[in-house]
Amino acid sequence: MRKRNAVALTAVLAMTTTPLLAEETQSGIGKSNFSYSTVGGYLGRVTPDEEIVFLNEVYEDFGAAGINGAVQLADNLAIGASAGIFTNEGNRTEITNSSISLNRFVPIPIGDRVDLIPRVGYVGNEVEACADNICATEDDSALSYGLFTRIWVVPGTLEISGGFSDSDEENSDSTTSIGAALWFREHHSIELNVDQNDSFDAVTVGYRYTL
Repeated sequence: MRKRNAVALTAVLAMTTTPLLAEETQSGIGKSNFSYSTVGGYLGRVTPDEEIVFLNEVYEDFGAAGINGAVQLADNLAIGASAGIFTNEGNRTEITNSSISLNRFVPIPIGDRVDLIPRVGYVGNEVEACADNICATEDDSALSYGLFTRIWVVPGTLEISGGFSDSDEENSDSTTSIGAALWFREHHSIELNVDQNDSFDAVTVGYRYTL
């Protein structure tokens, strides 16, 4: 029940803003404090909460990489897509998880330094496990949702972010995220992000170009 309520709340926040986009001045929503037209990528490490043992080979962590991009269509509406992978291999085995997501963001300014960002979208995952070059795959897809915030600590130079995300998949874990971005020049930033849920911890470092 709590998960259904969270899905509904996030969807309502994201969807009910749309009729107001044509009347932004009258609605008082205002222009977002950040641009959401971006392209970027990241590298990092994913650590499961418990070691994964596959045919007597132990997996303690995985290398991660991904790309992402978004286009801001209006002051309070953006759409984005991302693709990511984490993988590792042993002497005889290999485990790979790949994912793609499509998202709709509704950035809502709170004052002149903070954006609150409901998100709804689609996520697809595929897990592939291989032993002696024989592989088995399992895939699934789900509605995803989240609520995030971005804050200018030093406008144009340093931002921090945080939030949560989840999906309507029956056994999914809610993920808590925190991050920071150091901006240099007008359009470039380096990001550090930490994600955590009941199954894994992830630390990534990335680059983002913002229009």
